[in-house]
Amino acid sequence: WKDALISGNEVYYVGVQNGDPYMERVNPLFFSYDKSPDLEFIEDGSWCCRKMRLPVAEVYDRYYDKKKKKDLNKLNEMLTGKPMNDAGEKDIVDNFGSSISMHIYDNPAFDQKSRYCVNVWHCCWKSFKKIYYVTVADETGTMQTEIVDETYKKIGNEISIEPDWVIEVWEGYRAGSDLYFGIQPLEYQHVSLDNPNSQKLPYCGCVCSNTNSKPRSLVSILKPLQYMYIVLWYRL
Repeated sequence: WKDALISGNEVYYVGVQNGDPYMERVNPLFFSYDKSPDLEFIEDGSWCCRKMRLPVAEVYDRYYDKKKKKDLNKLNEMLTGKPMNDAGEKDIVDNFGSSISMHIYDNPAFDQKSRYCVNVWHCCWKSFKKIYYVTVADETGTMQTEIVDETYKKIGNEISIEPDWVIEVWEGYRAGSDLYFGIQPLEYQHVSLDNPNSQKLPYCGCVCSNTNSKPRSLVSILKPLQYMYIVLWYRL
């Protein structure tokens, strides 16, 4: 993906879908990230957020392992404004319509003007996780240090237990205005023993030449030089 970034301001999502790794190009117009003054690579930032316009079927197919069965009814309710299974019973006067609460969760005419699509946001951010450095002596008397999480229980042979905090990447999804799902630590984040804080966001991108200006790709920077090169050789 770093080779692809040379040709322009590209952003890519590197993740896992239905258990299989994959990479997807992201539209930069619908992507926001931590615009730190010294940030060069987006994956090194503190947070990022991507907006998607997806049909209900695709939302359920992409993230079925992150949602519950009741979420499908909520997605259909966003499109029609009518609950599917909780409409209630009719009485003698037949005021069936008055017992239904009508809600508009999403604007059907937004962006792609398709009433079968909903807005889906995918947000990723860096949080902190408590760990412990547990030092014990093995059979030969050599000191061994092991990293454990905060659920660790003492067994009695520890020489020292030192607490610490490391960076952990979280993610979460929102469909429409109030359907939240998949809020959890990133499942496939890389942990380095040399530097436990070297966590990366799942969105990869490069910010080129953004000092007091909008980001420019390497190709855009070299265009004036290429034009001058062509003109000079034409005159020669």
